[in-house]
Amino acid sequence: MVIKDIKIIDILQDGRGVGRTDTKIAFIEKAIFGETCHIKVNNEKKNFYEAEKIKTSKKSPYYRKPPCPYYNECGGCSIMDINYETQIDLKKNLIKNAIEKLANIRIDKIELEKSPEFFYRNKIRLKVDRKGRLAYNKKYSNDLVLIKDCLLARDIIRDNLEEIEKLTMDISQKYPESISEISIRTNNKEIMLNLTINNEKANSYIKKNYINSKFHINLITDNSLANISGKDYLLYKIDKNKFKISLNDFYQVNDFMVDKLYKIAKSNLDKDKKILDLFCGSATSSIAINKDHIIGVEINKNAIKDANENAKLNELNDYKFIAKNANFINQKFIKENNVEAVVLDPPRAGLSKEIIKTISKTNIEKVVYISCNPQTLARDINRFQNNGYKMKNIRAVDMFPQTMHVETILLISRIED
Repeated sequence: MVIKDIKIIDILQDGRGVGRTDTKIAFIEKAIFGETCHIKVNNEKKNFYEAEKIKTSKKSPYYRKPPCPYYNECGGCSIMDINYETQIDLKKNLIKNAIEKLANIRIDKIELEKSPEFFYRNKIRLKVDRKGRLAYNKKYSNDLVLIKDCLLARDIIRDNLEEIEKLTMDISQKYPESISEISIRTNNKEIMLNLTINNEKANSYIKKNYINSKFHINLITDNSLANISGKDYLLYKIDKNKFKISLNDFYQVNDFMVDKLYKIAKSNLDKDKKILDLFCGSATSSIAINKDHIIGVEINKNAIKDANENAKLNELNDYKFIAKNANFINQKFIKENNVEAVVLDPPRAGLSKEIIKTISKTNIEKVVYISCNPQTLARDINRFQNNGYKMKNIRAVDMFPQTMHVETILLISRIED
């Protein structure tokens, strides 16, 4: 079914356009915000259509020619074809609409810190085809688009992509399809390559031929992690703090905005209070936000090892890091450890009901919530509201230009009796 002249009024977080037909909302692949287009319906659901654009009938006033030659195929970016000011407005609306719909809170204005548009990512993750060529997934597909550059990556990554591809092609020539994926990470001085290996027979070849590589190289298989060149970590700096980040540790990808993100979070906390940092990772957020007086909980045991090293590296005096699921905490734990505030930076799935209930049963007055998913954030705000808290001081940081992803920081405060 073809429907003509549908105005694109919004963009979903996955990059699809949103348009209204006479009967239903349509989620439209390849659509540009602000344009009017003809669409083909591929799938009809109860309340919406899944569709794709087949022709533009009126161009968007916000359109710009994407500077990346791979944009129309590559799934790495979703809104590079609209100007940056409009990207910012869309992200503000994404946050406001989610919170109004799921938490019943109307936000008139939200401050969103802008980022440099390009060359900001200290980490990219690429697919590797059977010949060793580097690629991203195509939009809405598992098919690959071969690339020679990425405009989101830091310059040191871009300058070394050709040499990195020579490495993966050499290995794949000897052992075709032996590498499925490569993660490239930098601290803007050194580069670490994490290769996901499908054929462990390739390991000995890689170790023999790349032991003296200028890159730090780690091999990841189903059963093991092996460092075969250089180190299995990089050192980063946020403000005056130094951090050891190992191959699988979480670290914010936007070098230009990470300090701003944590300073906004810090501004919501009183000085010298003991915090509980759930999902603390290797303690980058804990230390950047609170400096000291920290209890961190993280399920990744290797990240907890790095958290303890980072505490020593930054000369902390009062800290404890625990390798447990975040659901491990209870009222007794919070009371015995004299926790005075909570910092949350969960994965995209957000918080469990149990964590929110546990916090609400204590005397914790302040919860600082950092989120990369406005939908689950709004759901969790609503759950906190139902347990005696209210939302305050919401701000956002554009950590991911050219995509619809955004980081939101807010303070959740206990309602006074």
